[in-house]
Amino acid sequence: MKTVKQSLSAVFDHISECMAPIIPIVLAGGILKMVVLLLTALHILTGTTEVILSALATTPFYFLPVMVAYSSAKHFETDPLLAIVSVCVLLLPDFTALMESGEKVVFAGIPVVSATYAYSVIPIILLIYCMSHIVRLLKRIIKENLQPYFLAVCVIFITALLGIIVIEPVVSLISNALADVLNVMQDRAPVVAWGIFAGLTILLVSTGMHWIFMTLAITQIGLTGVDYGIMVALFISNMGLAGCDLGVFIKSKNKGLKSMALSAMVTALIPGIAEPSIFGICLKEKTPAAANVLGCAVAGMVQGAITVHTFIYTFPSIPSVLMFYSTEEPVNLGKAILVAVVSFVACLLFTVLLYRDRTSESTV
Repeated sequence: MKTVKQSLSAVFDHISECMAPIIPIVLAGGILKMVVLLLTALHILTGTTEVILSALATTPFYFLPVMVAYSSAKHFETDPLLAIVSVCVLLLPDFTALMESGEKVVFAGIPVVSATYAYSVIPIILLIYCMSHIVRLLKRIIKENLQPYFLAVCVIFITALLGIIVIEPVVSLISNALADVLNVMQDRAPVVAWGIFAGLTILLVSTGMHWIFMTLAITQIGLTGVDYGIMVALFISNMGLAGCDLGVFIKSKNKGLKSMALSAMVTALIPGIAEPSIFGICLKEKTPAAANVLGCAVAGMVQGAITVHTFIYTFPSIPSVLMFYSTEEPVNLGKAILVAVVSFVACLLFTVLLYRDRTSESTV
């Protein structure tokens, strides 16, 4: 069991390390999308100007695999240029058209499963991890004086085909299955499903498991333009953490803890960064963590009852609330604000009820 936990922890750490350098760029795309959305709604943007700005906003998402390839190569200490070229093969217009044509595709008699390669994250990380081992193996096989001529071509050939034939189709099938499960849950038992998911977000974030769902949300928004609940649950989580922070601020008599709780609350509400609240307040003080699970579960059930969508990827916070706005579904923004308020208030109340100050000190 310990080995399994260590292995899972290592997987989540790798995903986190590979994604960390990219998140600011993806956030930039999300911010640009919100700006375009706002200016278009105000009828300030029209015609080709809107098209060009929309292209700028979409670029970080469409070429996400290329950026993931680069950051993964740096993380796994292999050649970034070989990684980029191997992944760019998957994004070539002719190759993409072939995959989307619906025709039966084979390579040297091997069937190729159709898959969408743009917006991919997890398959690319896994592919570059494999490439790092391929490079090391080939460097042992190919003589050093021949490596300038044969190493690159062999790495690109093997890595690209590995991605096309094996990794991307398999991971896409798994990701699609997970997305289908979430959609079925949304259709058949949304109140229970999103209540459980939202309640568990503090555990997902604290262990790094949220990256799996965040990458799935990024992919879904890129492919369909809509995420059916993952980012909403993370929005609920951040607002709930802020509520827990406020509850600790109100109940605690320790000035140092009160100061930490207040700063953690602001960090969760404005930039949408959850770690100070999770590790500095909730998990450290224990009962606020339980309050967060309960409060977020309540808000998640409300989310499931009214159905809230996400249309833009960015860190969920108060300034980025337009991620829930769409001209085709204008009431969705109000729903998102409602579940955020429910989460904040519920977590605040549960924290006030459950939290017991462990010290009577008024100073640190």
